[in-house]
Amino acid sequence: MKISLNDLIRPVHAEFNAFQHEFEDMLKSHVFLINQVMRYVVAQKGKKLRPLLLLLAAKLRGECASDTYRAACLVEALHTATLVHDDVVDEAETRRGLPSINSIWRNKVSVLIGDYLFSKALINMVKIGNPKLLTLLSTTAEKLVTGEIDQIDRARSDSMTEEAYFQMIDDKTASLLAAGCQLGIMTSSEDEADWQALHDYGHNFGIAFQLKDDLFDFEGRESSVGKPIGLDLKHNMVTLPLIHTFSQITPAEQKQIKRSLSKGKDSANQKMVLELVKRTGGLDHAKLRLREFSDRAIQSLERFPDTAARHSLIQFVEFNIQREK
Repeated sequence: MKISLNDLIRPVHAEFNAFQHEFEDMLKSHVFLINQVMRYVVAQKGKKLRPLLLLLAAKLRGECASDTYRAACLVEALHTATLVHDDVVDEAETRRGLPSINSIWRNKVSVLIGDYLFSKALINMVKIGNPKLLTLLSTTAEKLVTGEIDQIDRARSDSMTEEAYFQMIDDKTASLLAAGCQLGIMTSSEDEADWQALHDYGHNFGIAFQLKDDLFDFEGRESSVGKPIGLDLKHNMVTLPLIHTFSQITPAEQKQIKRSLSKGKDSANQKMVLELVKRTGGLDHAKLRLREFSDRAIQSLERFPDTAARHSLIQFVEFNIQREK
């Protein structure tokens, strides 16, 4: 049965609307250009996955508090800032099917907008004022930047292994999801075992989420994914399906693949790479790991009572496996 995002939101529908209003208020500035760009950011209807999971995590042991909404806003601000900066680094022209900020306002404004979002996240961190939350968030911010730089460095040096790949996506994707889920439960529970369980949930879900994204480079359609298919291949960002394929072929065949990738989005080259990845089990291997991390995420919720919030967190894992964008 196909899972609807609207069904998953239902246990925190009112709380999510409250978050949306608070997030929009947080982005406001006295500078016209900032407000213009922020309106464009808000108009891009993403899934708002990180604040949604944070709100659901808080509901596992109680109700959302003022710190819950502050945490949700700062997590979304951090995430949006990284997307804005990523599009500059990747020279991306679209984001979620719409022109990227850098394609409209150019790189200088885009970098500064990303910095503005980071500053808004910092302001909310100070408002929360909980030393344990601040430590978690500062560590996560470091991981986000480390993961992105590590990815660029390994692409340049041609040194991506499966172990390095999982460390990289732990930093650049899973760390913020893990922190967000842990922040949520920390605002409603003082039990550190609860905190660890939600950190584990977010970590495993985050890795599964990135694995699904990486599969779109080989199986997605640009119309549904909202970004050019093959983008990571074009920028030589080697992901798990291709890493597995490289482990199954000879060095000479690896060189041939890398030459094909360096030619960008040539359809004949991409078709050849895709067929080889399928034939060597690269897609099957990635899907197996996707299921493995998904199961781990679900298992981490076993300690919590059977509530609507817990059910939605479990269903979010299946939603990720099913999603087409």
